[in-house]
Amino acid sequence: MSNKLLPVGFLILFLMLGVIWMPSFLSLGDLFAYAEKAKYHNVSLLNFFKAELLVLSVVWVVLMSYSKPNQAMDGDTCVKRHLILIGFIIGQVFVGFVAGGFLVHQDASWYQVVHGADEVMPAQAIILLICYPMYLFFGGSAFVYAKTRLQRYLINKEVAFMVLTFAPLAYLPYHDSSLMGVSRDMMELAYLAAYWVLSISWVIWGVGFLILRSLQEILKGLKDPYGEM
Repeated sequence: MSNKLLPVGFLILFLMLGVIWMPSFLSLGDLFAYAEKAKYHNVSLLNFFKAELLVLSVVWVVLMSYSKPNQAMDGDTCVKRHLILIGFIIGQVFVGFVAGGFLVHQDASWYQVVHGADEVMPAQAIILLICYPMYLFFGGSAFVYAKTRLQRYLINKEVAFMVLTFAPLAYLPYHDSSLMGVSRDMMELAYLAAYWVLSISWVIWGVGFLILRSLQEILKGLKDPYGEM
């Protein structure tokens, strides 16, 4: 997709995310107070979050500091770089499947009724403080890596990388909108539409498309490992 459509794609993406975020964030309690108390092996969830941000910053600085000009490379180098890129994408897929396939399936409606609609759900805290930074780490690092080492591959794929990075932010436990005094049918319809559009776009466009294009470049490199790519 042309870069001219990047702002439009960005706007549409975050409008759909807003539909999904609204019921969760409007009723979200004190997330960081909860994270400070919640501990795993005597390490608080908040400290895990801070450590992730530190690692994320360091990795991005390292990747950007080794920026390469848009120069030719041989087939062997092309294969290696695309394998690294696919590694970042697979990491994003793993985190997305953990959040979207396991953590979001907590009974949010039951939790809201028993504990109160404005309390932080354990799965919600893990997704926001652990999975969200990991999405930025794997998806963002994939983009930065392509921008600094695979510039020709990146052409007209910026929107696909945006979908790869941000679409999984939709994977949150669903809050029963009726508990907030909102029309349940209207909210659920908007929520489900946004959720499935983002999920399908992520799998097909953000993940499948980028991996397929990388595999094509890998095959070219394997056929001519010493030729200019």
